[in-house]
Amino acid sequence: MRTPDRNPTFSNWVMGLACSALLAICGCSDGKVIVRGVVTVDGQPIDEGMISLEPVDGQGPTTGGVIKDGKYELTGPAAVIPGEKIVRIAGVRKTGKMIEAGPPAPKGTLIPQMMQCVPSQYNDKSQLHVDVTAGKANTHDFKLDSAVLAPKASS
Repeated sequence: MRTPDRNPTFSNWVMGLACSALLAICGCSDGKVIVRGVVTVDGQPIDEGMISLEPVDGQGPTTGGVIKDGKYELTGPAAVIPGEKIVRIAGVRKTGKMIEAGPPAPKGTLIPQMMQCVPSQYNDKSQLHVDVTAGKANTHDFKLDSAVLAPKASS
């Protein structure tokens, strides 16, 4: 005896769609989370810069993004896999002076002079660590001090 007409392809498609919707509602995805925050040096926001987060254990991807007017947000492809991370920050600040842009800009074009404002202890020699927590967006603000002393090397 034949069972009632039932389209197995359609049923599989509906079941797949239902499972996908359930996963999306539960927030189950690639496990990455949004990380955002503010970066200041001596109490002033960094005008422009970059931030990167790399796994302390060296396992997994490093991610990062742009700092603009002291704010950063790592989302989408730049979202972060949870865990302990080394933070590296580079940034510049306007000096208040205007300088000639140089080629390829037209002669006489002036641009704001920028200067590095983040000591190496926060970038190539970074001692900054954060713990990125799973399951929710994380906020990590960094209040940097330009007068920070370099870590002393042990002999």
